[in-house]
Amino acid sequence: MTTLPGGVYDRYGTVSPLSAHPTGLKTVESGLSLNGRPIRLLSGAIHYFRVHPAYWSDRLLKLRALGCNCVETYVPWNLHEPRRGQWDFGEGVEDLSPFLNLVGFLQEAKRQDLLVILRPGPYICSEWDFGGLPRDTQHLVTMYELMKSLVPTDQVLYFTSDSALYYGDLGSIPEVLQTVNTQLEAVKGLKEIRLLQPHGPLVVMEFWTGWFDHWLEPYRNRWPLPEFVSSYKDQLKAEASVNFYMFHGGTNFGFMAGASVQDKWPYYAPDVTSYDYDCLLSENGDYTKKYYAAKELIHQICTDMDLTCPVPPQQTPSALYPDLQLTRKMTLDCILQQVAAIQSENVLAMEDLPYNEGNGQSFGYIVYRTTVIVPEGGATLTLKGHVRDLGLLLLDGHLISRCPRTPADLNGFGVWVNKNTTLDIPALYSGQRHLDLLVENLGRVNYGKPHHFTVKKGLSEGPVLFDGQILKDWTIFPLEFKSDWVKGLTGWQQYFEQDTQEDGPILLEGDLELVSQPQDTFVDATNWGKGIVLVNGFNLGRFWCVGPQRTLYLPGPLLKKGMNKITVWSQYGGRGTLKFEQLPDLGADNPSGLTPGGGGDLINIEIPE
Repeated sequence: MTTLPGGVYDRYGTVSPLSAHPTGLKTVESGLSLNGRPIRLLSGAIHYFRVHPAYWSDRLLKLRALGCNCVETYVPWNLHEPRRGQWDFGEGVEDLSPFLNLVGFLQEAKRQDLLVILRPGPYICSEWDFGGLPRDTQHLVTMYELMKSLVPTDQVLYFTSDSALYYGDLGSIPEVLQTVNTQLEAVKGLKEIRLLQPHGPLVVMEFWTGWFDHWLEPYRNRWPLPEFVSSYKDQLKAEASVNFYMFHGGTNFGFMAGASVQDKWPYYAPDVTSYDYDCLLSENGDYTKKYYAAKELIHQICTDMDLTCPVPPQQTPSALYPDLQLTRKMTLDCILQQVAAIQSENVLAMEDLPYNEGNGQSFGYIVYRTTVIVPEGGATLTLKGHVRDLGLLLLDGHLISRCPRTPADLNGFGVWVNKNTTLDIPALYSGQRHLDLLVENLGRVNYGKPHHFTVKKGLSEGPVLFDGQILKDWTIFPLEFKSDWVKGLTGWQQYFEQDTQEDGPILLEGDLELVSQPQDTFVDATNWGKGIVLVNGFNLGRFWCVGPQRTLYLPGPLLKKGMNKITVWSQYGGRGTLKFEQLPDLGADNPSGLTPGGGGDLINIEIPE
């Protein structure tokens, strides 16, 4: 928990330089104090790296207009340190570099009269690729000692964020404030933390306002409004400081969505691109019913606080653009000719490639190519170990695999749930063939046990066998779809709408001309199989016809007045036309709803439609 470098705006409207008030944020017997004055933190999480920087001001103003006095954010070190010893805080050359101006985000928070809870990790979980480092107590102690050497405890207040109701004090360390993570059982969580920590403030560091989604789930995860209202009311009445996780979720742009480990089949669940989270602001920044309900609660219960709030900004307009005909195509062979290939006797994991200045391949896809002679009676291909995470088999560019469209499809060649996968190659492919294995990294786990964080992507666990013999002499192609590379591709061919039966991975492209100021919109990927969409080279993220997410959020600032290039990487062939929507479609709601509960009576709130 930290104040802004150089000073803070307090709740009384005056600037308080830290040099004049060196006490900073402190725990006292009855709660928290800032520069010697009592304070209660009403906060909301906004991850600057999940929100286009052109919208930081809008999202922070909406938080301040709610009645909150604080914003919380994680720091994603896998973006800030893209290569060992190289740092990027907004001035780098990576695709997400413009999203990484942490100082600019903090300065904008200061302009909006907001304090900041800064959570530097390096482990952040957050449904973010890899999540950082695994948690254990010794790691926390080491980080605490390091942080204290950089920023003394008389300037900031350090804390741990814990699920005490389930794990007790296992996540805490001595002399550091222990805070609560909760959703439905807030009262029980606060009581448990008071038993573990008899004195000092009650702080809910993560009040989970909704939940995230996985691909292949039948419905999107929603948390009903009555339960949200009941739980938040209980926390405010307990005089706790509370941080919404999330206030505004944003988007896992590019390949940054993480994955969960499960204790049942299929054991691995990749997260969708949207991080809408069913929270107070939608993925594109619209107000939700939870926003208005929370504002009513704050003004009804927190009467001891100065709740003079700015006028809430208007909704950001969105547009319904006409269908876009994709008129150019590029085959996989043409694509691979423009990739720096790696020769290897054996298959290698993404992370082990001599690539990216010795740092290996981080994201995207990897293609393993070799030559085989298929006998007249066909052959058997065996992949020892797991495929991490989704595999496609091609012979001479012809796609043998098919797009998984249901969980049952994962039993075939594809996802890492299967070990020692065996495939029959039909006799019709007899003769000498180029054999390609294209493997997609669907996202690294962000939470789990230490061994879950050592899993490498691609073909990392064993050789590939062809009729029982180990295949050698591979040519390996890393495909990260970085913006500059995509924009520099050559060799496009004309593509017609009737050419929709392309049977292998393909790039399709079209031009979207805008005659007026660009606005937010949503790309409709309903009729496509699987892949990514790039706008002027920027990767919006993954789409997959299995849902629940059906549209990709396209922020207006990624478009420009005039001509825009829209590029689709389709893993299972072309479709010809790309559609847009004015509203998002993140999946159907569960028709059975969720079990009511939460403790505490509901207040009567008028919710604007």
